[in-house]
Amino acid sequence: MDRKSIGRLAIVALGAAVIPLLLALPAAFAHDGHIHTVMGTVTAVDQKHVEIKTPSGEVLSIALNEKTTFVRAKKKIDPAELKVGRRVVIGIGNGEDPLIAGEIQIGAAPAPAAHAAHKEPHK
Repeated sequence: MDRKSIGRLAIVALGAAVIPLLLALPAAFAHDGHIHTVMGTVTAVDQKHVEIKTPSGEVLSIALNEKTTFVRAKKKIDPAELKVGRRVVIGIGNGEDPLIAGEIQIGAAPAPAAHAAHKEPHK
């Protein structure tokens, strides 16, 4: 073997050793022991699930169950407060599928549009 072939072989061997390590990194950071959260705006909701659109544009479907709690400002609230258009932060356990909501923090109700109440045309 000449030097060029040995160099190529070394690069291939190094790549074969490093690539599996890089692929394992996400699993190392997505470990159990803490609650993963997602935030976004509610796009659909029913008694069994909620769909949210995240700031990056991803749409997530998250299951609701009897253990799901609904809070605003650290106080429990009626699940009916979860409505389309509301901003939420949802605890989803370890973040693995299926996504199941633990606690849903619902943002304050959106303020009414200031211009909607004012009907007089501008002059």
